[in-house]
Amino acid sequence: MTNVGKSGNDANPTYRLSAAGREAAEDERLRLLETIFDPASRRVRSMVQPGWRCLEIGAGRGSMAVWLAQQVGEKGHVVATDNDVTYLERLNLPNLEVRRHNILEDPIETLSLGSFNMVSLRLVLFWLVGRQEEAIRRMVQCLRPGGCLVDEDGDWGTVVPVNPFHPMYECYQQVWKKGDWWAARGYGPEFGRKVPALMEHCGLEDIHHEAHAEVLRATSPWGHWWLQTLERWRATDEAAGILTEARREEYEVLTAPWSDASFWFQTVVIHACWAQRPT
Repeated sequence: MTNVGKSGNDANPTYRLSAAGREAAEDERLRLLETIFDPASRRVRSMVQPGWRCLEIGAGRGSMAVWLAQQVGEKGHVVATDNDVTYLERLNLPNLEVRRHNILEDPIETLSLGSFNMVSLRLVLFWLVGRQEEAIRRMVQCLRPGGCLVDEDGDWGTVVPVNPFHPMYECYQQVWKKGDWWAARGYGPEFGRKVPALMEHCGLEDIHHEAHAEVLRATSPWGHWWLQTLERWRATDEAAGILTEARREEYEVLTAPWSDASFWFQTVVIHACWAQRPT
């Protein structure tokens, strides 16, 4: 996903990693994201069949949309949406349609209500603070009866060091505060685990869920991607005029470990959830 909302500050939490003005750097960050997350994303979407109509929300660079287009074949169709289609416009597949669309702000009727066998998204709902249920209900309208909604979202507070004897462990934890670093910015650090209940509340049934995380070195591709993400957050704070000296020191602590191969950490716990619209 590249941009699901207007840029904001802590009082108005929204998507903070827009590509505007930094397209090349964001292209690289999203490429790393695809490398890290695509294998699991393909597996949880493995129910897709040839001939299906699929909708990918917040498609980013489009790797999952391309994969879906390959799975549905020439008789199927994939619609890939995002607020910012800079990267999606590079794609050229006959059964893949790119649409600029904001799931919350643009008319949902333009996405062909009740026509999709599957609607899927990854790392999008977390950013829609206070409006996640609204977004799910709008996506459910796009599903045909029996169609499947697939979401992957994280408990982002779980990115923590695992070795209490490492010299950077204590200062990192003091800043991170068990994930409350997110809560102080208006986001829910434990959002991902709530998705199954949200889907049920929105009327979906036959709900399935799985979660996974890894323990990796800071110098892994995951760590490199996380460092780029934190650096982008710092730049956004600075551009918004909210990078106080205290915050600057916090970012120094949080970004310091990622060139140290002896720093082991747990990745975000990703919750994959899929459920059906009632027939």
